[in-house]
Amino acid sequence: MDAESDKNGNIESTCKASAGVRNASMQGLLAGVVPAHLLDDGEQIILAIKPSMWFIVFDSARTVAVVLALMVSLRYLGEGISYHLSQRASQLAVIIILIQFLFSFLTWMSRLYVLTDRRVMRIMGIFNIDVFEAPLNKIQNTFLTLAIHERLFNLGSVHIATAGTGKIEASWKNINKPLEVHELLRAAMRKSQQKTPRDGL
Repeated sequence: MDAESDKNGNIESTCKASAGVRNASMQGLLAGVVPAHLLDDGEQIILAIKPSMWFIVFDSARTVAVVLALMVSLRYLGEGISYHLSQRASQLAVIIILIQFLFSFLTWMSRLYVLTDRRVMRIMGIFNIDVFEAPLNKIQNTFLTLAIHERLFNLGSVHIATAGTGKIEASWKNINKPLEVHELLRAAMRKSQQKTPRDGL
């Protein structure tokens, strides 16, 4: 029994030490403030980050591409239109692109990804706030993806699936240092799952 306790103690100490090192390396990623009413008494925040600001560019890319494609088509297919109308179309295109970037910026501002010693959270929404949360011991799996456009800037996305559905229910998109963040999440999950059987005895 003592040997098992020592083993468990060593595992916890190792997890704490490794998590401490990783947490120190995450200091540059800390961003945003977690609303106090979302935390339980004694709940400790391990990580609170926003997406990289490249999120704004990625989120706007489709709209910008469509607007630019329409402008190119208008220039080459609409040679008969007046200069005044062409100028108005260009001004409208610029306004649409600026509005899209503003909306994407507000979307970025509203997003916060949180890892505590008890759960994960994803907070998002400009007008209607959407909060996803799941206890660490209820997470079935996590997935790390590194899309081509993310790899160009050393970014990635972490996807979370709970035991209830087994499918991806929330994502931490376009985050910096994705490998470290994912490992930090996995370490917190392992620590929580090690505690659960003992808590139930």
